[in-house]
Amino acid sequence: MKKLTSMILSIGLGGLLLLAGCSSDHSKVSNGVNKMLDTTKQLSKAIDSGDQTKVKEVGPKLEDQWSSFEDEVKKDHKDLYDKIETYLDPTVAGSKATTMDKKALSNLNSKLTDALMELERKLNR
Repeated sequence: MKKLTSMILSIGLGGLLLLAGCSSDHSKVSNGVNKMLDTTKQLSKAIDSGDQTKVKEVGPKLEDQWSSFEDEVKKDHKDLYDKIETYLDPTVAGSKATTMDKKALSNLNSKLTDALMELERKLNR
């Protein structure tokens, strides 16, 4: 009887640890998405105002923010990972460009924002 109780407690504890790990990954991704959405909003304002200095400051932050949680997205949401990557790289590159193509960069940033919002919706289901 003692062995059975011990085994049940071990299985229960293992299950709780597994769920806690999943929750922390979900929280990490959710926090990362929110940070990136804040950054795309800042970038949009800088693009709209034509503030190239601010664009060069804000745009590259997206890369660092994404790298902090992209592995979890790739593992659990491959389709959205690919979609975000499609728009992230050109957005960051455009923000670093010597001459800003306002229309193209605004379009890329908008598509990136849409992809991030889609991931956010999927996480909150």
